[in-house]
Amino acid sequence: MMKCLIVEDDAPLRAFLEACLDTLGHEIVARSDRRSALHAARTAKFDLLLCDYHLPDGEALPVIEYFAATQPNSRVILLTGAGVFPHGESTLLIPAIDWILRKPVEMGDLAAIIDYAQRDLARPVARVQRLG
Repeated sequence: MMKCLIVEDDAPLRAFLEACLDTLGHEIVARSDRRSALHAARTAKFDLLLCDYHLPDGEALPVIEYFAATQPNSRVILLTGAGVFPHGESTLLIPAIDWILRKPVEMGDLAAIIDYAQRDLARPVARVQRLG
């Protein structure tokens, strides 16, 4: 079981993600914006951040970077419907992102990557710091 922070502003999608992770047996905290996500990350430890790229109060990158810096052994999955990072350049630009899932998210894809993330937690993370 992992403790997961879901950050998604679309209420139906957030409910879908919560239901999927709950079905998989994980503990869930869900938030809808950057401010509340940062507060959650400051007040609790998580194994996984599942975060939308575009949030109502800005892009999620500050949340992802804060999460990775303060919870370095956790994993980060970025959700996006936007065409960001089409060629995998997130690895160089934001090394804190472990995986990207494109919307619409399929239950099978989500379950597979969540399972992989849980197994992957056993290995230490060596994240490269972003330059510039």
